[in-house]
Amino acid sequence: MSASLFDFLSGLSGALDLMSSEVVGHHKRVAYLASRLGQALGLSREERTSLFMAAILHDVGGFTRQSRLAALSFEADGTLHAELGYRLLSANPLLDEASVIVRHHHTPRSRFSSLDEPERKLFLSAVLNLADRVDVLCLRRPRPEAKKIMGQLSPRAGQQFDPLALDALDSLVADPEFLAPLDSADPTQALDHKLFESRGVSHAELLQASTAFSQIIDFRSRFTATHSRGVAETAVCLAEKAGMDQGDLASMRLAGNLHDLGKLAVPSEVIDKPGPLTPEERAIMNRHPELGGGILSSVAGFEQVTSWASQHHEKLDGQGYPNGLKSGELSLGSRIMSLADVFTALREDRPYRTGLANEETLGILDEMTQSGALDAELLALAYANLDELDIRRRSAQAQAAAEFRRFYSDLPPQ
Repeated sequence: MSASLFDFLSGLSGALDLMSSEVVGHHKRVAYLASRLGQALGLSREERTSLFMAAILHDVGGFTRQSRLAALSFEADGTLHAELGYRLLSANPLLDEASVIVRHHHTPRSRFSSLDEPERKLFLSAVLNLADRVDVLCLRRPRPEAKKIMGQLSPRAGQQFDPLALDALDSLVADPEFLAPLDSADPTQALDHKLFESRGVSHAELLQASTAFSQIIDFRSRFTATHSRGVAETAVCLAEKAGMDQGDLASMRLAGNLHDLGKLAVPSEVIDKPGPLTPEERAIMNRHPELGGGILSSVAGFEQVTSWASQHHEKLDGQGYPNGLKSGELSLGSRIMSLADVFTALREDRPYRTGLANEETLGILDEMTQSGALDAELLALAYANLDELDIRRRSAQAQAAAEFRRFYSDLPPQ
């Protein structure tokens, strides 16, 4: 499996839109503005690619905020979301080239001389900072004229913003068509995609990047901090026992890491609620497979991953969600993902209970199988390989737990 860098990043950006209605489209608008600035500044292909990558993911660290993000006023949390974004991206080889740019996209230019960072990365941060501010200004209605936009930004040249970047912006806004793509659903479609033609994403890089997004999904709560990694490892173990080949095993891990992507749309207070959900809260929760599937389906080449990930709450008897699919409509991969999700969830601590022992877990799985919800042959595989299944799940979740602790250690004071 492979994907274009452009399609993959655009898809991940769409996932960030789920965090709040206030952020919808923001990342793609900023990516458009930053890319046009980069072109006007004569940046190299490599720098423009890094800048686009940083721009389309720049507020990725904002996932830690509660359900109602002050999406376009992130300065309120100081450097926290920028630092968390840096930590997420720097741990993944595919995304690392954008990490320093994201880390300093709110750092005033006047502070750059005190930082031990690559000079060119800081310059790209300054370009991203300016693009971010332009989008915020352009959200005002009616949209300010070019003269007023420059009037807001130019007095901060040398302090907040880079003078060269401001000069480039001044030349761009003179064209009345420059800001027009901001009114479209996806302004990045107005960019020259040839910039990315030579940058594909290998299967190994996709897996590494999916780990970062599993952290975005899971790290909002200590109760879910290791869930996706546990599901992925359980699903891969079951798939091995079912005889899947290496390509399918890699797709299974990718689907496991991303199966709860739609939960970025679920408020943190719902995820952490210690008691039963209300009907309204349950309806919000039950939308997450559909939302995640919508995001994953936007990436060309992800058809199998999308199917397996988005069907993890379907049941063989047709009583699952979101589409009420029945046994004949559910592939082996989807059945494995469903069993892996339930098995992992039952073994984990949750706000309303502690994790269940294997005996209790298997008893519940037996009941679900007898009622027609789960695949009996797959449950038999789980029984036959229970020790290996649980050892591998616990190992994967222990590693994720260690990453969770490191992720939140020594954060900058707010």
